[in-house]
Amino acid sequence: VAHGGTGASTFAANGIIFGNGTSALGATAVGTADQVLTSNGSGVAPTFQDAGGGGAWNLIGTVVASNSASLTITGLDSTYDTYGVAFSDIVPATNRVDPFIRFGDSSGIDSGSTDYAWSVSSKATSGGGGAPDYEAAGSDTAGNPYILIDSPFGTGNSAGEGFDAFLTFRGPSDQTTWSAIQGDWTMRNDTGNRFYEGRITGFRKAVISVDRIQLAMSSGNITSGRMTIWGISHA
Repeated sequence: VAHGGTGASTFAANGIIFGNGTSALGATAVGTADQVLTSNGSGVAPTFQDAGGGGAWNLIGTVVASNSASLTITGLDSTYDTYGVAFSDIVPATNRVDPFIRFGDSSGIDSGSTDYAWSVSSKATSGGGGAPDYEAAGSDTAGNPYILIDSPFGTGNSAGEGFDAFLTFRGPSDQTTWSAIQGDWTMRNDTGNRFYEGRITGFRKAVISVDRIQLAMSSGNITSGRMTIWGISHA
């Protein structure tokens, strides 16, 4: 074969060479950043394409607190009906405060005084300083300015104290019912050396095109910690 056995006199710079039967070798066009080489089926040359996704759980965003007033992740849409929301190693700047959650759309975060309804239940360790079992709710009738993860003494900020949660959110932009978030959380404070585990359920009391979720504290900033959201696909 002419030209050194390739049958070709030139190849695309930085392309990938591929076989072509008895014809000259071919080379792909150059892809763009983060694309992957993809088969297009039998008899068709491969090409660089956008990755097809990482499986059932796909990262939407993650943000790390650094004395932050709040943590917000955008990018939710009707691609997924359900999202996983994780709050990891959250430490408040102010001792004994409660975390709260808000939703928003392209206009920003919703914080109206009657926008949300919620309920929370928790169980504490047997240390002194408060009832072992606790329940609270934010009235559906009256409404609330946020979904409060309420506890008798709030989240501490001494060494080893803080807040963690894993929640599921349903109700992005194509939802026909109220958007809702629910799941499990843990927190520790220094009042009676208590460790709380609990469950939260909260709603946005309207059908809106949710594209963002926010975490903040009932008072003060968030010293440290991480918030992450994944979209959960059906297959």
